[in-house]
Amino acid sequence: MKISKVTNVIEGWFVDWRAYIVEFLGTFFFVFISCAIVLVDHFYGGIGILGKALAIGFCYSALIFMTVQLSGGYLNPAITIALWLVQKLSGVKTTFFLLTQIAASFSAGGAAMLIFGDLAREATLGAPVLGLNVSLSQAVLIEAIFTAIIVFAVFTTMIDRRGPVSFGPLVLGIMLVSLSLVAMPVSGAGLNPARVLGPLVLSNSTNTLAVWLIGPITGSLFGVIYDLVFLKKSKK
Repeated sequence: MKISKVTNVIEGWFVDWRAYIVEFLGTFFFVFISCAIVLVDHFYGGIGILGKALAIGFCYSALIFMTVQLSGGYLNPAITIALWLVQKLSGVKTTFFLLTQIAASFSAGGAAMLIFGDLAREATLGAPVLGLNVSLSQAVLIEAIFTAIIVFAVFTTMIDRRGPVSFGPLVLGIMLVSLSLVAMPVSGAGLNPARVLGPLVLSNSTNTLAVWLIGPITGSLFGVIYDLVFLKKSKK
């Protein structure tokens, strides 16, 4: 490979550094606020499932509105992977976005520990937990299906230009509220590896971590189905 080509590749890695910073901030704010909402309800009560679902959904919608024009507003490794699978993101960009999302997850978990203290570790730093008598397979299944629905919403409203692109963040927020109301008592409504990875690792609560990694990543495969059935067909 010529030196000029190598230089272009290296420059391409860093040309979007602002987007990576914004993605870090957006993911950090989402994970931290989501954890804080759960911890406040755990320690002080008064929020409940409906309150948590609404707060997390509204937060998600607002942060996508705030970041979409700067970084794409992914804020979720499952969505990032879905876009990479259909070649909407290059391998290099996908790698950097995933790294920033993971770093944001750990930073948010650390911030929650700093603010709420060591007792927060007993509450998994606000990360999702499985419901009573819920098996790992049941939790993985609901996480996969519900993440697939989120990916479907992303593709229909923000990727497919025939959809209501400007309303995409609002649609995603509403969808997350609806899905959270169902999933919180069952799988904890992770639906986003970044939402759980940092908090669970920092709280030494990794026994069921695979649920919120395998489920959402499996759900991201729905993006391939949408691309093959609807996007590529529409281009013919």
